[in-house]
Amino acid sequence: MDNNPESAVSWFELAIKEDSKNNKIYNYLGIVYEQLGENGQAIETYKRGLENAGELKSLFLTNIANNLVIQGNYTGAIDYYTRAINLDKNGDALRNRAGEYLRQQSYGEALADYKQYLIVESNPYQETEIRRVISLLELKLDELARKQLEEERKRLENEARQRDLLSQVLNSLTSAGDETTNLSAGTENVEDYNSDFDIVE
Repeated sequence: MDNNPESAVSWFELAIKEDSKNNKIYNYLGIVYEQLGENGQAIETYKRGLENAGELKSLFLTNIANNLVIQGNYTGAIDYYTRAINLDKNGDALRNRAGEYLRQQSYGEALADYKQYLIVESNPYQETEIRRVISLLELKLDELARKQLEEERKRLENEARQRDLLSQVLNSLTSAGDETTNLSAGTENVEDYNSDFDIVE
């Protein structure tokens, strides 16, 4: 059966029909589908086993996520990794979700997951590499923070310039309105004076 995964599929499917609550059978069948490159079938198998997964539920959720990554469904993978993490702080799910956050350039989330992974795992996989990635992410986030602060400073300065310009325009319009009012009042006085003046011939 080890050398013939196609036969193993039939055997495990039959075993599930006879004992549908045996979580280990779903796990083995899912692995066989993965070996065959049938990731969609592997996902469906793990999903079928979730109801009776028991202590393997976090593993099933993580395996679903891993297969979604292979299919290119990175957002879906993050969702399933998150469900696994919420169950038991699954170390593999934390590390893998960090990788997907990194792929999406969600650096803060990736950094948090990598740090949490080193906390929950007594013997972390690729610890040296992960610590190096953490250092790089911290530098990246510092750089992004500086850029954001500079952009915010420029935005506030631009808003201040616009307010000053608007204030100057309003003051100019107010002054022009006052001059027009004064000129109009002076003209009315002249007209009154002329109308009352008698020309002697």
